[in-house]
Amino acid sequence: MPLYSSSLTTLPNKGILLKEFKGKKLDELATPAYIIDKSKFAQNACRMLENAAKLKVEFRAHVKTHKTSEGVALQLKTKNFKTDKIVVSTLMEAWNLIPLVQQGLINDILFSLPVVKSRLAELADLATQVPNLRLMLDNAEQLDVLSEFFEQNSNVTKKWSIFIKINMGSDRAGLVNDSIFLRETLTRALTQEKYKKCISVYGFYCHAGHSYGSKTVETAKKILIDEIRHANKAAKTALEIDPSQDPMSFQISVGATPTAHSSSFISVAEIEEKLGEKLSGILELHAGNYPCCDLQQVATGLVNIDDVSVSVLAEIVSFYPNRGDKPPGEQLINAGVLALSRESGPLPGHGRITDPKGYENWIVGRISQEHGILVPLDENIKTEFIPLGTKLRIVPQHSCITAAQYPWYYIVDGSDVVVDIWVPWRGW
Repeated sequence: MPLYSSSLTTLPNKGILLKEFKGKKLDELATPAYIIDKSKFAQNACRMLENAAKLKVEFRAHVKTHKTSEGVALQLKTKNFKTDKIVVSTLMEAWNLIPLVQQGLINDILFSLPVVKSRLAELADLATQVPNLRLMLDNAEQLDVLSEFFEQNSNVTKKWSIFIKINMGSDRAGLVNDSIFLRETLTRALTQEKYKKCISVYGFYCHAGHSYGSKTVETAKKILIDEIRHANKAAKTALEIDPSQDPMSFQISVGATPTAHSSSFISVAEIEEKLGEKLSGILELHAGNYPCCDLQQVATGLVNIDDVSVSVLAEIVSFYPNRGDKPPGEQLINAGVLALSRESGPLPGHGRITDPKGYENWIVGRISQEHGILVPLDENIKTEFIPLGTKLRIVPQHSCITAAQYPWYYIVDGSDVVVDIWVPWRGW
């Protein structure tokens, strides 16, 4: 097999890391560091599988937030529920999931970016090792890219299985319902022999990125229904174009962490009542941030800050009395953009202190590359400086981007003692 960039990317040695850090307390670690509470992570993962089971739908777990085999194992199975469907954002993630595929734990992997021409050879090789590899498509010309590769490579015999990405308001990627572009794409894919011989339309995929702005369960539920409505409408259009298709042959895949969380408050009957019609496919939920969560998820009102399983361990390195517009002043930590990311959200600050207790009124108000400035959130609360050298656990705004900054994660399990090390699959 050729060497790809993913196979040439070296990762830290977990065995060496465990020998060095297992059993140490968080206060003994160098900062900044990324901490995951395994028990909270597992509880969050279990809750989402329970949501899907209660709704009697399938679930596809996205792994892009943590990018680790240990985390994926917790997303796939609980005592009573399981899934064998995964979403990845990089081929680095996909290749590192092969051991779980070989164990029979994963049967279906979706590469979530629309067709990337330069990675087709690698995707074709990957497809020989995964029972069901799905690609994303959102442009009629991508059909030609897939078809041409198929024609030029006689060793590729498995059809490309594709999700059609539907843009339902986020304007990040996807085709729009009722557009000539969606109809053209579906017509070519479903009716023209050139494409039918090498491409199979598996389903329709919506991701409501704008649901991160939800502040109530009801708002998230409305957006979930909207996701389903858009994907279902695309499936109906496909059935109009090609009536020979089985009415329940398509997968209707919907979800973002807020809308997937809201699924626990709804039923299939209520969904069909609100849609005013039956589903034209098999409903599938997908989500990715949910095992970790962050301040953006807390702001939706669907989780509490105590549900967040991740935090950044940082350290007080200086303080500045009377600086800024709130007493007692400002403080400096050794965690800036490269430790916390520059994300903002509905809750103010780039991060909130959750530990030690008593310092919750300090937030990360400003950041530069390696510096974070702590400022008081509310000047009406008596706030004292945190002693120099104190180590803090800070919940970030966006755990996906924050996690990507760290070569390994320290795992705790409801305590301050390191019980494991998870090494993420960094790279493309």
